[in-house]
Amino acid sequence: MSTSPDFNAAADDFKRGGWIVSLLGGAGMLARMLITDQTSPAIIWARKISAAGIIGVIVYFALHGVDMSGLYKALIMSLSGMASPEVVELVITKVNNAKKTPKPEKPKPKRKRR
Repeated sequence: MSTSPDFNAAADDFKRGGWIVSLLGGAGMLARMLITDQTSPAIIWARKISAAGIIGVIVYFALHGVDMSGLYKALIMSLSGMASPEVVELVITKVNNAKKTPKPEKPKPKRKRR
């Protein structure tokens, strides 16, 4: 792994062909949703496909400077795109639960007996 990642080089590589990762992530999610028997509204489809594309881009930038086989990078990106909607929904659920959880009240100080 590179000790000093060069964002400009990663961005240039992304412009030259890395953007295809977001399309592949979205296409993979579309295929996954077409295979299932579950029916969902169109907004859910759009949300899951968008999440897969965004996660694919994030993983692309995370793996850009890592020295490993292209096959392993492709597998990691594919698996992250496949699991992205569940990960995004988990994060949203955790954040919403944290907002709803009431803060514990401080115990009142006990009165001293006289």
